[in-house]
Amino acid sequence: MSVSTKRLLRLTDLVVRTGLSASSLYNRMNPRSKYYDPSFPKRVRLSFSSSVRGAVAWESDEVEAWVKMRRDAEEGCSC
Repeated sequence: MSVSTKRLLRLTDLVVRTGLSASSLYNRMNPRSKYYDPSFPKRVRLSFSSSVRGAVAWESDEVEAWVKMRRDAEEGCSC
């Protein structure tokens, strides 16, 4: 039986992994933005606070899958 460990990425790690700025990433998550991407990985709340602002992170395997999907789509593009 293999044990998989899930790693959580904070915003600075997410910026490095995707190559996108923080504001671009938040645009991808905002349904009101013209750059909204429903396939972008959902964030995970890390704090138990009920406030709107709190620590969040993204699961690394979901981020890697999203990056791969984007890369594959770019390679398949006949632009």
